[in-house]
Amino acid sequence: MGIVVGASLAGLVVILVGSRKVRAEGPLERDVETKLLLGRDPEEPTIPPAIASPASGSSHNYTSAELAQLRRLGVQRGARGRRRR
Repeated sequence: MGIVVGASLAGLVVILVGSRKVRAEGPLERDVETKLLLGRDPEEPTIPPAIASPASGSSHNYTSAELAQLRRLGVQRGARGRRRR
């Protein structure tokens, strides 16, 4: 019985000391925290995604059907935003 109580008290002391050390640390930088949450190595540099620019020559020619769908999406999002306000 005494062994169980002693082990419990020792565990409690370890938890209390450990929690104080964690609280004493400063907060992580936002980009480091984000990389950790995404499961990436925070030491690796962040490479922005390649964005096609008109100068690169990789422009996409939209069909009239695709343009109509994009317009409808814009109208739907605008209507939803106005309702919430």
